[in-house]
Amino acid sequence: MPILIAIVVLLGAAVAGAGAAVYGQAPECPSQPGDARSTQSIGDILGASGRMIVNDGEATTIARGYVGDRVNEARVCFTPGAGHLSGKLPLGSVAPSFYASAGVDLSGPTPRTTNLEVKVGALPNLPGVSDQVARIVSDLINQSLEGWRLDQPYAADFATGSVTVTKLGQ
Repeated sequence: MPILIAIVVLLGAAVAGAGAAVYGQAPECPSQPGDARSTQSIGDILGASGRMIVNDGEATTIARGYVGDRVNEARVCFTPGAGHLSGKLPLGSVAPSFYASAGVDLSGPTPRTTNLEVKVGALPNLPGVSDQVARIVSDLINQSLEGWRLDQPYAADFATGSVTVTKLGQ
């Protein structure tokens, strides 16, 4: 199971949380795409060593591979205790920006986000509009998470600029 892919997808799932409309742009991760290992390589490293570190640039590249057809300018960044996904969601003639923050629980049979917080920008401050954006993204992400199973429990430790994924019990 390519666990990093689950983390990236789960960060996208953070958009499913409560959206608060703001004027202007939502915050944006500063990361640019970087070199990324293949999902096979990531799985092999985690399987062999029980531990793997991924930086913002690699996570951004991986995220764009998975959500790039639905999210423009997707970027991933990590800070102590949380991962963040920013981008723009094309919805017809508008593309509101968003910034989603969440932790990731990898200890159960399926991955889950924790402490979701979402900011949606570039939309009129109308009741329900940002909630609708969050619901649209939520449905897309939940569909992509269906059927994902973890072969064993893992932990994700978020730090500035990187996430470390470790097999539990190592």
